[in-house]
Amino acid sequence: MAIILEPWRISEDGKDIEGEEPAAVLALEPASHIVADGPLMYSLHVQCVTQQLIVTGEVRALIQFECSRCADPVVVEVKEPAFFAERAIENLHDTVDLTDEVRESIILAFPSYPLCQSACRGLCVCCGMNLNKERCSCKQPAKERWAAFGGLDKIEVKNGRTQKEEVEE
Repeated sequence: MAIILEPWRISEDGKDIEGEEPAAVLALEPASHIVADGPLMYSLHVQCVTQQLIVTGEVRALIQFECSRCADPVVVEVKEPAFFAERAIENLHDTVDLTDEVRESIILAFPSYPLCQSACRGLCVCCGMNLNKERCSCKQPAKERWAAFGGLDKIEVKNGRTQKEEVEE
């Protein structure tokens, strides 16, 4: 359950490695609404250059999130196509564990606003019904969130100043 590299087995041209690790490698909180829905997969190129281990490639995993609008579960393929890690190597006969770097890369690639579909209608603000599945009979509240800006179109601007600014001077 770890991505272990053995630098002494890597040729000068480098080595391509592919594989998958169980979802437990991601160490996601069991009580969270984010759950791994499959193994962590990787396709990497590893190279040793002057006491440095350089790793590039792609890592990906299927992760289940809650939709940010309707709270339904949604599975998203999270991937980092430009994975990069660099490690100093003091002894070529020491093994190197890349699990933490790969885990961090996947977590940083999580979507900040996962949606079940791009046209998700979300939940009714009155009754909480999922509007993707049913229509509710609630009377929708007036759109008051922009009411504070209602009079801005009536302000006259001359020479970059409002009439109020000219009067105050």
